[in-house]
Amino acid sequence: MKYIIIIGITLIVTLLVSKLLMAVELVHFNKFGKEASSNLTKTEQLINIGKSTYLVHCTSCHGKDGKGNKEKAHNHTKRIAKKSVLDVINNGSNNLKSIYPSGMPAGLLKEDEAKEVAKYVANDLNGKKPKGWKTCSTCHDDSGEGINLIAPNIKNYSDDLVMTVLTNGKKGVIGTMPNFKDSLSIRQMKALAAYIRSIQIETK
Repeated sequence: MKYIIIIGITLIVTLLVSKLLMAVELVHFNKFGKEASSNLTKTEQLINIGKSTYLVHCTSCHGKDGKGNKEKAHNHTKRIAKKSVLDVINNGSNNLKSIYPSGMPAGLLKEDEAKEVAKYVANDLNGKKPKGWKTCSTCHDDSGEGINLIAPNIKNYSDDLVMTVLTNGKKGVIGTMPNFKDSLSIRQMKALAAYIRSIQIETK
């Protein structure tokens, strides 16, 4: 009987010590996690959320590297491709009317001018400005960064543009992009915009 009591007390003490050690480790783990997170800027934290969201919702079409699965989807490492610019210049676009009500009219540039502008825009607006850019800059601004309620940023991925595409979907020369308005929060959409900007490759 004496030995049973001793064994029982030993087991209880062992369990209590083990629980105490687990609690200490958990507190340490949580503290470390918060410290690690606090070492990141808000932008870095947003990019991390965006990367996780991208891996879950976007890689099946755009690929893990964001390059579009051999042109099956848009290449997110570049703001826009030459053929996409040409398609919009020639055919116009009303995909983004929720934030740019007037849309993009078709045929503002002649064939050769359209090709020159498409090349310029696809090259991140680097190099000599083509003659036709003057027509484009009246709406997209000379910087290419767009004008509120008039035309979108065609140089970088703005929050407004990414959030609008995610909310409404988009049709383009590659195909149709579905909307994600019911599966993504506003914060996740902003995080995706931040992440996509972080993988954009600038050409010089």
